[in-house]
Amino acid sequence: MSEKTIKLKDRKIICENTIGIWFDRLGVEYDYEPGQYAKITLLEPKYNDEEGNSRLFSIANAPTRKDVLMFSTRALDSAFNKNILELPLGTPALIGEPGGNTNLHKDTSVPAVFLIGGIGITPVRCMVEYSVIENLPYQMILFYANKKKSMMTFYDEFIEWAKVKKDFTFVPAVEEPEEDWSGEKGYITEEIIKRYLYDWSKPVFYIVGPPKMVDSMESILLKNSVNPGQIKLERFG
Repeated sequence: MSEKTIKLKDRKIICENTIGIWFDRLGVEYDYEPGQYAKITLLEPKYNDEEGNSRLFSIANAPTRKDVLMFSTRALDSAFNKNILELPLGTPALIGEPGGNTNLHKDTSVPAVFLIGGIGITPVRCMVEYSVIENLPYQMILFYANKKKSMMTFYDEFIEWAKVKKDFTFVPAVEEPEEDWSGEKGYITEEIIKRYLYDWSKPVFYIVGPPKMVDSMESILLKNSVNPGQIKLERFG
C-alpha cells in the first residue's frame, strides 16, 4: 500500500491535555487492522521544528468506520500540534502504511486483556469499538491507568460500551481520585488485576503505555506464568 492523501476534517481538545484529530476517509481506500498505527505527514505546515512534519499515531476508530480516520495525541507544545490546531480544515496530509505490534487477535474465543497507561489508550479504543460495532463475542477487560479522571481519554465512551457489551469490563484507575471517584485508586497492580481476572492462561494481553509502566505490567504477567507469546506490547515515549 502506498501513501494516501487524506484531508483534515476536525480537531479539538477531547479531555485535559489531549487533542482529538479527524481526517476525512470518504473515497479513500485505506485498510488496517484494529490496533495498528500509521505515519501522518503534513504537506503544508505553518510551523517547523527539529522533530519534522511526520508523526506515528495509533488509529483510534474501527476500520469498519469508512467515514473518518481518528487519532489522538497529548497536547504538547510542538510544531506538529500547532499545525494541527491552526491549519484550515480540508488541508491535505499523507497517511502511510499501517503497522504495529498490538493489532487485535483474530480468534474471538480467546479473551483480550488490556493493561494501558495514558495516551496508550488510543489503539484500544479502535479495538473495543470494532468489537462493539461488529457485535463480536470477545471477552475483554480494560485496565486503564492515568493521573486523574479529567485526563482519561475516551472515558465516557468506555463507560457506555461497558453497558452495551456484556462481555466488556472497564476498570479505570487514577493516582489522584476525586471524592466521588468509584473506580480503582493508584497504579494498576497485580492485586487489582486478580480482582477481575481469574484465569491468566487464556487471554492475549496488550500492554501499551510509558516504558516503565509497560515493563512493570510485563513483569507481573511473567511472574504469573503468562506465556510470552500471549503478550503484545508497545512503549510510548
